[in-house]
Amino acid sequence: MHLTTALCFVTSTTFWLVCLFRYHPNAWYVFQNAFAILAVCFVADNTVACLAPSLKRRQVVVHYFLGWVQNLLYILLFVASPSRFEKVWTSLFFGYYLFTWIMMLTQKAEFFFMFRLFYTIHHASAFFVTGSWMIVSPCCFLDDNVFIYRGIVIWLSAEIWNDGLNTFRGIWPKTDKNVLRRMKTVVFVMERIHRSIAYFQPLTVPATQHNTLMWVVLGTGLWNDTLDVSFQLKSLCKHYREAKQQSEEKRRGSHLEVEVAVEEKEEVMTRNATAETESDIVLDA
Repeated sequence: MHLTTALCFVTSTTFWLVCLFRYHPNAWYVFQNAFAILAVCFVADNTVACLAPSLKRRQVVVHYFLGWVQNLLYILLFVASPSRFEKVWTSLFFGYYLFTWIMMLTQKAEFFFMFRLFYTIHHASAFFVTGSWMIVSPCCFLDDNVFIYRGIVIWLSAEIWNDGLNTFRGIWPKTDKNVLRRMKTVVFVMERIHRSIAYFQPLTVPATQHNTLMWVVLGTGLWNDTLDVSFQLKSLCKHYREAKQQSEEKRRGSHLEVEVAVEEKEEVMTRNATAETESDIVLDA
């Protein structure tokens, strides 16, 4: 698995960087800022390590917390200035994702298997998806793409729900499993609604504004979302199966306790009846 992660990292990152320097008009600006973001991520990780040395799975918690912050920044940047978001979102994206790649490769033992499997596939796919956006962008550079970037920020920031939940789980790991299962279900639904809003953004503008970039973003977004949904549904089904098994085991245990109690009661009644019979025999004698 570790070798697979390394190969996916090298392949997808190389593809993304080639797309960046070949097609992006401000490639060096994006590249430099991405490494500044990467440095901030490492500073945040070390800060948490100093302030909360006993925090279990610190790297996992930091990953989700930084993801939550990243998604919040997407929203705030776009609300403040769509043009500013268009200029800096790729730096935020690449810097944070690069941080996760490096952590998974250098601190393998700190990340459980399913985490590494999911994020290897997810991040590799995300690099190929966003790289394809950069390839297509030049042909639509002069178009009014505000609605596309609005869709992108909505689509990207949908992960804020899952990142928030997993940060909560990491900080409070002893939360009741039934509560977490219900929260996970709500988060799954909210994330799907959030993403769906992004897919409907083309309907907010005249069809004459639709262009190649829009169709590429829409198609690749749906592809990446399919991966997310498949993993999340698998996780949800697992949680509900475990809950069902626990419920059945508890029910069987309750039935067993009732049966034992009934048997004990019958045994006591039998002993009492025997004692009464013996007493009657003695009295008759």
